[in-house]
Amino acid sequence: MVQSPYLIFYDGQCRICRRGRQMIERFRPTVPVCFVDSNDAREMARHPQMNARGQMYVLEPAGRLSGGYDALAALAPILPAFGWMSAFFRLPPIRAIGRRAYALLAANRYRLGGQRACHEGACQLDP
Repeated sequence: MVQSPYLIFYDGQCRICRRGRQMIERFRPTVPVCFVDSNDAREMARHPQMNARGQMYVLEPAGRLSGGYDALAALAPILPAFGWMSAFFRLPPIRAIGRRAYALLAANRYRLGGQRACHEGACQLDP
């Protein structure tokens, strides 16, 4: 039986985001994952329910969608190096700090990655 992959929506134009993708791949997820560049119109057309701008999103095989820090926490159980820390990442104080830190990084990811500032709303987080 073929298992549906975790779909990871990320900004392929962002250096920090591409580095994050490489890190996830290096940690060798225990289940299939599929990366979707949110700037690729053809790929995004296959996922019309997604508005994957401003931060990383993970769509789990069971249909649960999470974004930003929560997306990273959703990946922890399938990454052998972090699986044992999954419960820690979900603790309310850790989640609160993680969400703030992620939002700050996401809003400034182009500049922090040595690129021009965000363009066309790429770093805009949806409410």
